[in-house]
Amino acid sequence: MKRRMLTLTLLAAALLNGGVLLRAGGNGRGNPNIIPVSIYGTDDRVDYYAADKVMRKFAESTVAMFAEAALPRDEASGGYKLKNLNLRGKYNLQEGERFGEQPVGAYCSGVLVGEDTVLTAGHCFRPDPRGGPCEKVKMVFGYAVTAAGQMPSAFPAENVYSCKSVVAHKVDDNGADYALVKLDRKVSGRHPLALNRGKISGNAKLAVIGYPSGLPVKVATNGSVRSIGEGFFVADLDTFGGNSGSPVFNAQTFKIEGILVRGGVDYVYKSGETNVEDPRNPYTQAPGRAQTYAQEGGRGEDITMIREVASLIPQSEMEKYLDEMQRQKAQQRQAPAKVVPAIYYPGQNGPQIQPAVYYGPEPSAPQPVEI
Repeated sequence: MKRRMLTLTLLAAALLNGGVLLRAGGNGRGNPNIIPVSIYGTDDRVDYYAADKVMRKFAESTVAMFAEAALPRDEASGGYKLKNLNLRGKYNLQEGERFGEQPVGAYCSGVLVGEDTVLTAGHCFRPDPRGGPCEKVKMVFGYAVTAAGQMPSAFPAENVYSCKSVVAHKVDDNGADYALVKLDRKVSGRHPLALNRGKISGNAKLAVIGYPSGLPVKVATNGSVRSIGEGFFVADLDTFGGNSGSPVFNAQTFKIEGILVRGGVDYVYKSGETNVEDPRNPYTQAPGRAQTYAQEGGRGEDITMIREVASLIPQSEMEKYLDEMQRQKAQQRQAPAKVVPAIYYPGQNGPQIQPAVYYGPEPSAPQPVEI
Protein backbone atom coordinates (compact mmCIF):
# COMPACT_ATOMS: atom_id res chain seq x y z
CA MET A 1 0.00 0.00 0.00
CA LYS A 2 2.76 2.44 0.90
CA ARG A 3 4.51 1.76 -2.41
CA ARG A 4 1.41 2.62 -4.42
CA MET A 5 0.65 5.73 -2.36
CA LEU A 6 4.21 6.97 -2.93
CA THR A 7 3.83 6.52 -6.68
CA LEU A 8 0.64 8.58 -6.76
CA THR A 9 2.34 11.28 -4.67
CA LEU A 10 5.25 11.42 -7.13
CA LEU A 11 2.88 11.60 -10.07
CA ALA A 12 0.92 14.42 -8.46
CA ALA A 13 4.11 16.41 -7.92
CA ALA A 14 5.30 15.80 -11.47
CA LEU A 15 1.96 16.74 -13.04
CA LEU A 16 1.66 19.92 -10.99
CA ASN A 17 5.12 20.89 -12.24
CA GLY A 18 4.16 20.63 -15.89
CA GLY A 19 4.16 16.88 -16.39
CA VAL A 20 7.62 16.61 -18.00
CA LEU A 21 10.05 13.85 -17.10
CA LEU A 22 13.60 14.73 -16.14
CA ARG A 23 16.08 13.67 -18.77
CA ALA A 24 18.00 10.80 -17.25
CA GLY A 25 19.73 9.72 -19.44
CA GLY A 26 12.69 -7.94 -33.98
CA ASN A 27 15.45 -9.77 -34.77
CA GLY A 28 19.15 -9.69 -35.18
CA ARG A 29 19.69 -11.73 -38.28
CA GLY A 30 19.53 -15.40 -37.38
CA ASN A 31 18.91 -14.72 -33.68
CA PRO A 32 15.40 -15.84 -32.70
CA ASN A 33 15.29 -13.74 -29.54
CA ILE A 34 16.29 -10.24 -30.67
CA ILE A 35 14.50 -7.51 -32.55
CA PRO A 36 17.18 -5.15 -33.95
CA VAL A 37 16.98 -1.60 -32.69
CA SER A 38 19.65 1.01 -31.96
CA ILE A 39 20.92 4.43 -30.78
CA TYR A 40 19.70 7.79 -32.11
CA GLY A 41 21.94 10.78 -31.40
CA THR A 42 23.29 10.61 -27.83
CA ASP A 43 22.75 7.32 -26.00
CA ASP A 44 20.07 8.30 -23.44
CA ARG A 45 19.92 4.98 -21.59
CA VAL A 46 20.59 5.02 -17.85
CA ASP A 47 20.44 2.45 -15.11
CA TYR A 48 17.62 2.24 -12.60
CA TYR A 49 19.50 4.08 -9.84
CA ALA A 50 20.30 7.04 -12.15
CA ALA A 51 16.73 7.58 -13.41
CA ASP A 52 14.31 10.10 -11.87
CA LYS A 53 11.91 9.00 -9.13
CA VAL A 54 8.84 8.54 -11.31
CA MET A 55 10.70 6.41 -13.86
CA ARG A 56 12.19 4.29 -11.09
CA LYS A 57 8.71 3.57 -9.77
CA PHE A 58 7.53 2.67 -13.27
CA ALA A 59 10.58 0.44 -13.79
CA GLU A 60 9.51 -1.59 -10.76
CA SER A 61 6.38 -2.57 -12.71
CA THR A 62 8.29 -3.86 -15.73
CA VAL A 63 9.42 -7.45 -16.19
CA ALA A 64 12.41 -9.09 -17.78
CA MET A 65 11.50 -12.27 -19.64
CA PHE A 66 13.91 -15.18 -19.41
CA ALA A 67 13.90 -18.58 -21.02
CA GLU A 68 13.60 -21.12 -18.22
CA ALA A 69 17.00 -22.59 -19.13
CA ALA A 70 18.67 -19.17 -18.80
CA LEU A 71 17.60 -18.76 -15.16
CA PRO A 72 18.53 -21.88 -13.20
CA ARG A 73 17.02 -22.52 -9.78
CA ASP A 74 19.36 -22.25 -6.80
CA GLU A 75 18.28 -25.14 -4.61
CA ALA A 76 20.19 -23.82 -1.60
CA SER A 77 18.38 -20.46 -1.43
CA GLY A 78 15.20 -21.36 -3.29
CA GLY A 79 15.81 -18.41 -5.62
CA TYR A 80 17.17 -18.10 -9.14
CA LYS A 81 20.66 -17.27 -10.41
CA LEU A 82 21.88 -15.42 -13.47
CA LYS A 83 24.40 -17.22 -15.62
CA ASN A 84 27.89 -15.69 -15.67
CA LEU A 85 27.72 -13.86 -19.01
CA ASN A 86 28.19 -10.17 -19.75
CA LEU A 87 27.21 -7.99 -22.71
CA ARG A 88 30.69 -7.71 -24.20
CA GLY A 89 31.27 -11.44 -23.96
CA LYS A 90 27.95 -12.44 -25.49
CA TYR A 91 28.09 -10.07 -28.46
CA ASN A 92 31.88 -9.80 -28.99
CA LEU A 93 31.94 -6.04 -28.49
CA GLN A 94 34.83 -3.61 -28.36
CA GLU A 95 36.45 -2.48 -25.11
CA GLY A 96 34.65 0.51 -23.66
CA GLU A 97 31.23 -0.29 -25.13
CA ARG A 98 28.52 1.06 -22.79
CA PHE A 99 27.32 -1.45 -20.20
CA GLY A 100 29.77 -3.98 -21.63
CA GLU A 101 30.60 -5.55 -18.27
CA GLN A 102 27.00 -5.82 -17.07
CA PRO A 103 25.22 -9.20 -17.00
CA VAL A 104 22.82 -10.29 -19.74
CA GLY A 105 20.17 -12.99 -19.88
CA ALA A 106 16.67 -11.67 -20.61
CA TYR A 107 15.26 -12.00 -24.13
CA CYS A 108 12.19 -9.70 -24.01
CA SER A 109 10.54 -7.04 -21.85
CA GLY A 110 7.03 -6.56 -20.52
CA VAL A 111 4.91 -4.38 -18.25
CA LEU A 112 2.38 -5.08 -15.53
CA VAL A 113 -1.11 -3.93 -16.61
CA GLY A 114 -3.26 -5.96 -14.21
CA GLU A 115 -2.82 -7.63 -10.85
CA ASP A 116 -1.69 -10.83 -12.61
CA THR A 117 -1.39 -9.64 -16.22
CA VAL A 118 1.64 -8.60 -18.29
CA LEU A 119 1.65 -6.93 -21.70
CA THR A 120 4.51 -7.64 -24.09
CA ALA A 121 5.27 -8.11 -27.78
CA GLY A 122 3.51 -10.95 -29.58
CA HIS A 123 6.69 -12.31 -31.15
CA CYS A 124 8.08 -12.99 -27.65
CA PHE A 125 5.74 -16.02 -27.42
CA ARG A 126 4.78 -19.03 -29.44
CA PRO A 127 3.27 -19.77 -31.88
CA ASP A 128 5.58 -17.13 -33.38
CA PRO A 129 8.82 -19.03 -34.12
CA ARG A 130 10.88 -16.24 -32.54
CA GLY A 131 9.18 -16.59 -29.15
CA GLY A 132 9.21 -19.02 -26.28
CA PRO A 133 6.51 -21.47 -25.20
CA CYS A 134 4.46 -20.11 -22.29
CA GLU A 135 5.38 -22.95 -19.94
CA LYS A 136 9.12 -22.30 -20.45
CA VAL A 137 9.14 -18.53 -19.76
CA LYS A 138 10.04 -16.87 -16.46
CA MET A 139 9.05 -13.24 -15.74
CA VAL A 140 11.35 -11.40 -13.34
CA PHE A 141 10.72 -8.17 -11.44
CA GLY A 142 13.62 -6.24 -9.94
CA TYR A 143 16.30 -7.05 -12.53
CA ALA A 144 18.12 -3.76 -12.01
CA VAL A 145 21.34 -2.01 -11.05
CA THR A 146 20.20 -0.37 -7.82
CA ALA A 147 23.47 1.44 -7.06
CA ALA A 148 26.65 2.22 -8.99
CA GLY A 149 28.69 -0.95 -9.42
CA GLN A 150 26.14 -3.25 -7.76
CA MET A 151 25.24 -5.76 -10.46
CA PRO A 152 22.33 -8.18 -9.99
CA SER A 153 23.31 -11.84 -9.87
CA ALA A 154 20.32 -13.61 -8.32
CA PHE A 155 16.60 -13.15 -7.65
CA PRO A 156 14.44 -14.23 -4.73
CA ALA A 157 11.63 -16.61 -5.62
CA GLU A 158 8.98 -13.96 -4.84
CA ASN A 159 10.29 -11.82 -7.74
CA VAL A 160 10.05 -14.62 -10.30
CA TYR A 161 6.74 -15.53 -11.95
CA SER A 162 5.75 -18.11 -14.54
CA CYS A 163 3.54 -17.74 -17.59
CA LYS A 164 0.18 -19.38 -16.91
CA SER A 165 -1.43 -18.62 -20.28
CA VAL A 166 -1.33 -16.27 -23.25
CA VAL A 167 -4.83 -14.77 -23.38
CA ALA A 168 -4.37 -12.50 -26.44
CA HIS A 169 -1.78 -12.79 -29.18
CA LYS A 170 -1.16 -10.98 -32.46
CA VAL A 171 1.91 -10.66 -34.66
CA ASP A 172 1.80 -8.51 -37.78
CA ASP A 173 5.31 -7.59 -38.93
CA ASN A 174 3.81 -4.58 -40.73
CA GLY A 175 1.37 -3.56 -38.02
CA ALA A 176 0.35 -4.39 -34.45
CA ASP A 177 2.32 -6.94 -32.42
CA TYR A 178 1.29 -7.78 -28.84
CA ALA A 179 0.67 -10.52 -26.29
CA LEU A 180 -1.35 -10.34 -23.09
CA VAL A 181 -0.07 -12.89 -20.57
CA LYS A 182 -1.56 -14.25 -17.35
CA LEU A 183 0.95 -15.02 -14.60
CA ASP A 184 0.84 -18.00 -12.27
CA ARG A 185 -0.18 -15.74 -9.34
CA LYS A 186 -1.04 -12.15 -8.44
CA VAL A 187 1.89 -9.74 -8.25
CA SER A 188 2.57 -8.32 -4.80
CA GLY A 189 4.26 -5.02 -3.96
CA ARG A 190 3.96 -3.58 -7.50
CA HIS A 191 1.23 -1.70 -9.35
CA PRO A 192 -0.35 -1.96 -12.81
CA LEU A 193 0.47 1.12 -14.89
CA ALA A 194 -1.79 3.53 -16.77
CA LEU A 195 -2.73 3.37 -20.48
CA ASN A 196 -3.58 6.10 -22.97
CA ARG A 197 -6.87 4.88 -24.42
CA GLY A 198 -7.11 7.72 -26.94
CA LYS A 199 -5.03 8.74 -29.94
CA ILE A 200 -1.35 9.49 -29.65
CA SER A 201 -0.26 13.06 -30.39
CA GLY A 202 2.30 13.57 -33.12
CA ASN A 203 4.07 15.99 -30.74
CA ALA A 204 4.29 13.55 -27.83
CA LYS A 205 7.60 13.33 -25.99
CA LEU A 206 8.47 9.75 -25.13
CA ALA A 207 10.37 7.57 -22.68
CA VAL A 208 10.93 3.81 -22.69
CA ILE A 209 11.79 1.26 -19.99
CA GLY A 210 13.11 -2.22 -20.75
CA TYR A 211 15.96 -4.69 -20.95
CA PRO A 212 18.12 -3.93 -24.03
CA SER A 213 20.24 -6.89 -25.18
CA GLY A 214 19.15 -8.70 -22.00
CA LEU A 215 20.81 -6.15 -19.68
CA PRO A 216 19.37 -5.02 -16.34
CA VAL A 217 16.57 -2.50 -16.77
CA LYS A 218 17.38 0.74 -18.59
CA VAL A 219 15.42 3.98 -18.83
CA ALA A 220 15.73 6.04 -22.05
CA THR A 221 14.11 9.43 -22.49
CA ASN A 222 14.28 12.23 -25.05
CA GLY A 223 12.29 10.30 -27.67
CA SER A 224 9.79 11.76 -30.10
CA VAL A 225 7.16 10.54 -32.57
CA ARG A 226 8.30 10.40 -36.20
CA SER A 227 5.18 9.08 -37.89
CA ILE A 228 1.91 7.29 -37.14
CA GLY A 229 0.90 4.18 -39.07
CA GLU A 230 -1.88 1.58 -38.95
CA GLY A 231 -1.75 -0.02 -35.52
CA PHE A 232 1.71 1.34 -34.70
CA PHE A 233 3.81 4.50 -34.67
CA VAL A 234 7.51 5.17 -35.28
CA ALA A 235 9.82 6.89 -32.76
CA ASP A 236 13.53 7.60 -32.24
CA LEU A 237 14.07 5.90 -28.87
CA ASP A 238 17.37 4.26 -27.91
CA THR A 239 16.50 0.56 -27.70
CA PHE A 240 18.01 -2.82 -28.58
CA GLY A 241 17.06 -6.44 -28.89
CA GLY A 242 15.52 -7.43 -25.56
CA ASN A 243 13.50 -4.19 -25.54
CA SER A 244 10.74 -5.96 -27.45
CA GLY A 245 7.63 -5.55 -25.28
CA SER A 246 9.03 -2.49 -23.48
CA PRO A 247 6.40 0.08 -22.43
CA VAL A 248 6.74 3.45 -24.19
CA PHE A 249 5.45 6.34 -22.06
CA ASN A 250 4.18 9.80 -22.83
CA ALA A 251 6.53 12.07 -20.86
CA GLN A 252 3.75 14.60 -20.19
CA THR A 253 0.85 12.32 -19.18
CA PHE A 254 2.85 9.36 -17.74
CA LYS A 255 0.58 6.94 -19.59
CA ILE A 256 1.72 4.07 -21.79
CA GLU A 257 1.35 4.96 -25.47
CA GLY A 258 2.49 1.59 -26.80
CA ILE A 259 4.97 -1.28 -26.66
CA LEU A 260 8.18 -1.47 -28.65
CA VAL A 261 8.21 -4.26 -31.24
CA ARG A 262 10.80 -3.74 -34.03
CA GLY A 263 13.43 -1.39 -35.41
CA GLY A 264 16.92 -0.97 -36.90
CA VAL A 265 20.36 -2.57 -36.47
CA ASP A 266 21.82 -3.41 -33.04
CA TYR A 267 25.54 -4.03 -33.57
CA VAL A 268 27.97 -3.49 -36.45
CA TYR A 269 31.18 -5.50 -37.02
CA LYS A 270 34.11 -5.24 -39.43
CA SER A 271 35.02 -8.11 -41.73
CA GLY A 272 38.00 -6.73 -43.65
CA GLU A 273 36.70 -3.55 -45.26
CA THR A 274 33.07 -4.64 -45.03
CA ASN A 275 30.55 -3.72 -42.36
CA VAL A 276 28.54 -6.69 -41.09
CA GLU A 277 25.29 -5.95 -39.26
CA ASP A 278 24.10 -8.30 -36.48
CA PRO A 279 25.85 -11.43 -37.76
CA ARG A 280 24.60 -14.86 -36.73
CA ASN A 281 27.94 -15.56 -35.04
CA PRO A 282 29.61 -12.29 -33.89
CA TYR A 283 32.84 -14.14 -33.01
CA THR A 284 33.62 -14.70 -36.69
CA GLN A 285 34.11 -10.91 -36.99
CA ALA A 286 36.33 -8.30 -35.38
CA PRO A 287 34.80 -6.96 -32.12
CA GLY A 288 31.75 -4.82 -32.87
CA ARG A 289 30.03 -1.70 -31.57
CA ALA A 290 26.50 -0.42 -31.13
CA GLN A 291 25.00 1.07 -34.28
CA THR A 292 24.51 4.84 -33.95
CA TYR A 293 22.49 7.24 -36.09
CA ALA A 294 21.86 10.95 -36.01
CA GLN A 295 18.76 11.75 -33.97
CA GLU A 296 16.77 12.11 -37.21
CA GLY A 297 18.54 9.21 -38.98
CA GLY A 298 17.94 5.46 -39.28
CA ARG A 299 14.61 3.74 -39.78
CA GLY A 300 13.24 4.49 -36.31
CA GLU A 301 11.59 2.08 -33.87
CA ASP A 302 8.10 0.65 -34.39
CA ILE A 303 5.76 0.77 -31.40
CA THR A 304 2.40 -1.01 -31.27
CA MET A 305 -0.27 1.49 -30.21
CA ILE A 306 -1.71 0.64 -26.82
CA ARG A 307 -5.24 1.18 -28.09
CA GLU A 308 -4.84 -2.01 -30.17
CA VAL A 309 -5.17 -4.02 -26.98
CA ALA A 310 -6.54 -1.52 -24.42
CA SER A 311 -10.10 -2.87 -24.61
CA LEU A 312 -8.84 -6.13 -23.06
CA ILE A 313 -7.24 -4.36 -20.08
CA PRO A 314 -9.33 -2.88 -17.22
CA GLN A 315 -8.43 0.59 -15.92
CA SER A 316 -5.86 0.51 -13.14
CA GLU A 317 -6.09 2.67 -10.03
CA MET A 318 -3.15 4.69 -11.35
CA GLU A 319 -4.95 5.35 -14.61
CA LYS A 320 -8.07 6.54 -12.78
CA TYR A 321 -5.95 8.83 -10.64
CA LEU A 322 -4.16 10.33 -13.63
CA ASP A 323 -7.48 10.87 -15.43
CA GLU A 324 -8.78 12.79 -12.43
CA MET A 325 -5.60 14.89 -12.28
CA GLN A 326 -5.94 15.78 -15.94
CA ARG A 327 -9.64 16.62 -15.52
CA GLN A 328 -8.87 19.04 -12.68
CA LYS A 329 -6.03 20.66 -14.62
CA ALA A 330 -8.36 21.16 -17.59
CA GLN A 331 -10.98 22.78 -15.35
CA GLN A 332 -8.35 25.10 -13.93
CA ARG A 333 -7.22 26.21 -17.39
CA GLN A 334 -10.79 26.86 -18.53
CA ALA A 335 -11.87 28.92 -15.51
CA PRO A 336 -12.11 32.58 -16.73
CA ALA A 337 -11.11 35.57 -14.63
CA LYS A 338 -14.16 37.36 -13.23
CA VAL A 339 -14.16 41.19 -13.42
CA VAL A 340 -15.82 43.02 -10.52
CA PRO A 341 -16.48 46.77 -9.99
CA ALA A 342 -13.53 49.17 -10.27
CA ILE A 343 -11.44 50.24 -7.32
CA TYR A 344 -10.77 53.96 -6.68
CA TYR A 345 -7.28 55.01 -5.55
CA PRO A 346 -6.94 58.72 -4.50
CA GLY A 347 -3.16 58.86 -4.99
CA GLN A 348 -0.84 61.87 -4.68
CA ASN A 349 -0.81 62.47 -8.43
CA GLY A 350 -4.52 62.48 -8.86
CA PRO A 351 -7.16 59.81 -8.61
CA GLN A 352 -6.71 56.47 -10.34
CA ILE A 353 -9.38 53.99 -11.25
CA GLN A 354 -8.38 50.38 -11.84
CA PRO A 355 -10.56 47.33 -12.42
CA ALA A 356 -10.42 44.76 -9.68
CA VAL A 357 -9.98 41.26 -11.07
CA TYR A 358 -11.15 38.33 -9.02
CA TYR A 359 -9.57 34.95 -9.56
CA GLY A 360 -11.50 32.02 -8.22
CA PRO A 361 -9.69 29.59 -5.94
CA GLU A 362 -7.61 26.97 -7.72
CA PRO A 363 -8.99 23.48 -7.43
CA SER A 364 -6.89 21.44 -5.07
CA ALA A 365 -5.08 18.36 -6.32
CA PRO A 366 -6.61 15.06 -5.26
CA GLN A 367 -4.97 13.79 -2.13
CA PRO A 368 -2.99 10.56 -2.43
CA VAL A 369 -4.80 7.71 -0.74
CA GLU A 370 -3.78 4.20 0.14
CA ILE A 371 -4.89 1.76 -2.55
